[in-house]
Amino acid sequence: MSDEPRATVREIDGQLVLDDPDAVEMIRAVGKHNCEQTFKDNIDRVEHFMSRINQLGKSPSEIVIVIINVDDPYGQPIAEALMPGHDWQSYRDQGQIPFARGLAERSGIEDIVETFDKEAADALRARPNQFCTVVVDHGVAEVFKQGEQNG
Repeated sequence: MSDEPRATVREIDGQLVLDDPDAVEMIRAVGKHNCEQTFKDNIDRVEHFMSRINQLGKSPSEIVIVIINVDDPYGQPIAEALMPGHDWQSYRDQGQIPFARGLAERSGIEDIVETFDKEAADALRARPNQFCTVVVDHGVAEVFKQGEQNG
């Protein structure tokens, strides 16, 4: 590793812009860590959906549990695709952060997550025979296999 700084400053449209790949990676790491708290806060729903998976007789290769922050820049379009037209504003009006929680087709979620978080998509693909929960929050995605916390 070089001792030279990797951060650079450049001018875009008359504004100085700092490009700092190390800061970006730190922010991603914090976001992934915070996804664990989102997962823990929703563990009762994860347990409910595991029960539902068992009732439906689905396999891990078919389905995942999703917990998606609707106000997240990546979560919003996913939530809209999974639950089109749902009234998320009513949750905000009650002072809550709206989360889309439920079951989704595994391959579709793998493909969507790949577009913004290759690390999480790879983690999901690496567990084809394990039931997983995918959390989209804090600008990242994180994958938890059933019974696992990543911390």
